[in-house]
Amino acid sequence: MSRMEKRKTIEAKKRDKLTAWMLIMVFIASTVLFYFFGPYFFGALPWQREPEEPYRVVFDDEKHDVSFVVEEEIVFLPLSWVEDQVTGELEIRQNPLRARMIVEEEQLNYEDRNLTEFMRNDDIPLEVSLLEAGDEIYFPLSGLDMLLDHKTTYHPETELVTIDQLRKPYQSASVREDTALREDVGLFSRRMTDLEAGESVRVLETWENHIYIRTDGGFFGFLPKDSVQLLRRHEPETEHLFIQHVPPSTLEHPFGMVWEYVGNAHPDRSEDEIIPALSVVSPTWFELENEMGDLVGKAQFRYATYMRDRGYQIWGLVTNAFDPDMTESFLMNTEAQDHFIRQLLLYASLYRMEGINLDFENIYYQNQQELTDFVHRLSEKLRDQGLIFSIDVTIPGGSLNWSQVYDRSSLAPLVDYVCVMTYDEHWANSPVAGSVASIGWVETGIQNTLKEVPPEKVLLGLPFYTRLWEETTQPDGSITVSSRALGMDYAVSILEENNIGRENWQWLEEAGQHYAEFEAEGMRYRIWLEDERSIALKASLVKDYGLAGFAGWRKGFEKTTIWDVLKDTL
Repeated sequence: MSRMEKRKTIEAKKRDKLTAWMLIMVFIASTVLFYFFGPYFFGALPWQREPEEPYRVVFDDEKHDVSFVVEEEIVFLPLSWVEDQVTGELEIRQNPLRARMIVEEEQLNYEDRNLTEFMRNDDIPLEVSLLEAGDEIYFPLSGLDMLLDHKTTYHPETELVTIDQLRKPYQSASVREDTALREDVGLFSRRMTDLEAGESVRVLETWENHIYIRTDGGFFGFLPKDSVQLLRRHEPETEHLFIQHVPPSTLEHPFGMVWEYVGNAHPDRSEDEIIPALSVVSPTWFELENEMGDLVGKAQFRYATYMRDRGYQIWGLVTNAFDPDMTESFLMNTEAQDHFIRQLLLYASLYRMEGINLDFENIYYQNQQELTDFVHRLSEKLRDQGLIFSIDVTIPGGSLNWSQVYDRSSLAPLVDYVCVMTYDEHWANSPVAGSVASIGWVETGIQNTLKEVPPEKVLLGLPFYTRLWEETTQPDGSITVSSRALGMDYAVSILEENNIGRENWQWLEEAGQHYAEFEAEGMRYRIWLEDERSIALKASLVKDYGLAGFAGWRKGFEKTTIWDVLKDTL
């Protein structure tokens, strides 16, 4: 290699070393600059950034990583979380599963000051049906928004739930133009969501150049301060935070009502079709628990939503458990009655019921006047709130405790409707087998009722059930009788299982029913059927006597074809 070539090689190596040192210095300088100034452009660096806190629920602008369930627009949160964050520990009751809470006086706010004063005279026990899903028990929090002054909202677009406290002030702002909500203040930090011009956001913190906000859908993030306008403070509008009752729509006569039995589990009506012949459902939600006026409450928000969506009114049924001793003590205690009424009024508002159906039965005859006085007391409070009030009574005559205790002529002016239970002509423990509701017995019962109650207030009771009677011949030749109630379809299936087809049924003109019997294992079985023909015959009395409509006992016992029969008959 020549001397010139060696010199060029040495100079090239020097240039490479200089370039390498310059690159190293640039790298060091850029690293230092990026470390100190990079967050301004990019937000927190990956190793500086705390892991994103997972959450599904936003409560009072704080994130909570808890599950939730949404059914029929009702938002359910885990019971344990609700107890921890909202209500405190609750008493859990079974059959059906429900939570009992105490509503304190200051939670009861009505637009009617007199009602507020009445409701605040004592703390009110409230029972709320719970939901079991998987291994978790859920509480219907959104159903109590009116009581808790919350606004609980499920946002399907973000799959988040937000719970805002309506009695707390907050700040809001309006977005000036379409922009991106970002996780941090850097220009290139992660985009959380897009915001549209004019969209309102909650302002949680204000910095020198940025604001930390929450969107309506539950996203949190940063916006440049100059990207929003109309920063303003919202004070709670306490004068509008009232518990309210639902004003019922006018019922056109004749109309149909049906009772829905709620036992240890609540029936699921989510798949039911709309029934044109039906205007009112009356679920057996409430029961007098003790002489002090406490109520057992089995009401369910999901069921109430199903019924409202189908256009039905809801008249919650309340019973005295058919306990004459407890009822007597209760009727002698006006404070217990007021306690009872407060609970009904609260339930009526929370579940948006249009009415109450009073089903007090088996009451000592000597308490007749006390019963009438109580109905008067209850009527005043219900009617003041525009709620419909109906009472269930048997036909006149018969047992002192089960029939004569009702002073129908005095009760009629106090209620909107009298539901006449024109069934159980032969009751469960009847000593002889017979029809549940033969047409002659039903018509006579209505005729006698109309001597004391105006026809426009009378609802004709229709049995959607029958009884299968079992007769056993004893060694001395006497016959003992027992029975069990059956729905219409089940009754037919039992006959078919014993080879009794429709061609073997006998129409009894006097009873207005089909009759069948069979023998099995040495016993005689007899049944007076309720079907399309017998129900149509009874329902025709509604028009014949100008009655308000019918009330069927009970939902689930009827054939589906019965509703078409009732629609055509009325």
